Amino acid sequence: MKTRQELKLRAKEALRAQRTTAILLMLVMILKVLALSVFNDIAIGRLNFILVAAVNLLVILALIALAVNVMREYIKIYRGEHTHLMALYGDFKTKFDRKLGGMMWMFLWVMVWALISIPVIILAVYLFRRTGRGMRLLAIVLIGPIHLIALIPAIVKGLEYAMTIFILADQPDVTAREALKLSMRLMAGNKKKLFVLVLSFIGWFVLSVLTLGILYVVYVGPYYYTTLAGFYDEVRVKALTDGNGPPKELKGTVIEVEAEADAVRADETAAIEAQAEIDALDAIDGGNVEVEIEEVEV
Repeated sequence: MKTRQELKLRAKEALRAQRTTAILLMLVMILKVLALSVFNDIAIGRLNFILVAAVNLLVILALIALAVNVMREYIKIYRGEHTHLMALYGDFKTKFDRKLGGMMWMFLWVMVWALISIPVIILAVYLFRRTGRGMRLLAIVLIGPIHLIALIPAIVKGLEYAMTIFILADQPDVTAREALKLSMRLMAGNKKKLFVLVLSFIGWFVLSVLTLGILYVVYVGPYYYTTLAGFYDEVRVKALTDGNGPPKELKGTVIEVEAEADAVRADETAAIEAQAEIDALDAIDGGNVEVEIEEVEV
């Protein structure tokens, strides 16, 4: 499996070939969210509240399903496959319920784990209100870390479920519920790697905020999601080539992955053979030099 640095380097190389498409994919999603925000600003107070809420719900559900297609195109970009903006809508209606259901199933479980933290947070707030003035400063200092610790289960599970959207995008035969289970299996032993990978983009996210999101659209967003797509591709290949993956659930990718593994092994074999030839030539050259030296001495 590629290291974090190798993944990011490969993502940059892939983006150079299709940067415009990668930017347009990001721009489309952001513009749709902004359009919904503008609609709300105009409609609230002028149209029936139920109608506005219904429009918001429908648009949000459509955007969730569309996000799966966006990730599919970033997977293609990482793999070096040609794509274009209209491919985003090519099969938007195909298995729409599967894409939406898979994402909602993931969100539901993240929320369940997040709810575990609520009693801890309520207790922390209660203790803060009961604390005397002398101890209130200490309570203020401690309440933040307490909240963060309470959210650790949700963060861990979020990492465990992180590949769900990519599985839904890349594996059309995997059902909505299976996608979550498959993500958990692929992320076994890889959660820390993903966590560190995401943390490595924090500086870029800060710069994106400072540029009012412009840098995010034209560089950081495409770079980030192409790298995540690469991470998915790496854990997928690793799971299958190591023999620990579930080929039945990753139907349609086993042959492809075996071909990738064979290509890697062939490259490694070729490199070993080339090095052996170089060593042999060096040995021959060294022997010739020794013979020449002996002839001169004679």
